[in-house]
Amino acid sequence: MSSLRQGQIVWATLPDSRGGNSKARPAVLVTATAEIDPAGKVQVAAITTLTGQAPFTETVELPFDSAGHPETKLKKPCEVVCSWIVSVPSVDLKDSGGHLPADLLVEVLAKIQRLT
Repeated sequence: MSSLRQGQIVWATLPDSRGGNSKARPAVLVTATAEIDPAGKVQVAAITTLTGQAPFTETVELPFDSAGHPETKLKKPCEVVCSWIVSVPSVDLKDSGGHLPADLLVEVLAKIQRLT
């Protein structure tokens, strides 16, 4: 996938938070845009629709709209799980057309930094 950028919402084959049940899941690209190698791997934070299950200190709620949110393109309640980080090949990512608003990207990156 070309023109990857930090904060982009993508689809990737990811294991669940316990390391099993790999399937296509939405995720936020958290690798800095300048550090993305189209032929290498990037870091993504998984997005889940199972809201409220991970601790609040590890999640960021995302805006949605039943018709598709103008920025995220999400149609149902979701949250980024900042402790669920996976390294995936750039070429395996599929663009969702959505991205995180800047303030939420800052919050996601701060929580990831605090958790690692």
